[in-house]
Amino acid sequence: MALHRTRAIVLKSINLSDSDRIVTFLTKSHGKVKCVVKGARKLKNRFWGSLEPMSHIHLIYFGKENQNLYRLNQADIIESFQSIREDLGKLYKGVYFLELIDSMVLEGHQDQRIYFLLQQTLSVLKSQKDLNPLIRLFEIRLLSLSGYKPQLDHCVICKAVSVNGIFKFSFIQNGILCVNCSRKIVADIQFTTGTRNYIKKLMEVEIKSCGRIKIPNNQAEEIEKVTHRLILSQLGRETKSYPFIKNMAQFI
Repeated sequence: MALHRTRAIVLKSINLSDSDRIVTFLTKSHGKVKCVVKGARKLKNRFWGSLEPMSHIHLIYFGKENQNLYRLNQADIIESFQSIREDLGKLYKGVYFLELIDSMVLEGHQDQRIYFLLQQTLSVLKSQKDLNPLIRLFEIRLLSLSGYKPQLDHCVICKAVSVNGIFKFSFIQNGILCVNCSRKIVADIQFTTGTRNYIKKLMEVEIKSCGRIKIPNNQAEEIEKVTHRLILSQLGRETKSYPFIKNMAQFI
């Protein structure tokens, strides 16, 4: 059986038996993998603290190639992101990022860009105050890396470039529609040139610099509608954590 060594971020953990757990990791080298962790539920276990969701770790696991469940051998903490756990608002947002990754990334799909997206996003989450740009950036980039990048440069049907200030968008077609095509295909939402430009900026800006982007409230709402509906259309369901961060935003 092969022994795998890689960096990883813990996505979630579920009970398997009275003493064991199944832990899901996003690894740098092998994508999303699941490992059986023997004795993880015991009070005294050698993995204590290293298997909490969001933990960034050095991971060693073994098993046959392309099997569904591997066996964990070793897990050493690189970064626990403890400061995120101590802030309820940031904790819910971190959990939301983990849930999106777990829901949208297939097991064994190897793409280091997704790993670095999550790792850098959690690093910025620790210290950034205005988190809305970071949330939208994470959503739109994960959609793009998962193969669902929205077409915003020209009409998704006929390739015509829109010249007016209002863009009509189809979630089924995953792109903007020109005036002519919007007469044949029902648009789900419309937004301004400014909103489109902010979405494109979120796709391009360095993650550590996204806090410098100041998005007006009306355009921030439009962007959230677009990214949320795109996620719903791809997953076919609501994430468990999104309603929590949505409700918490009302009190911040």
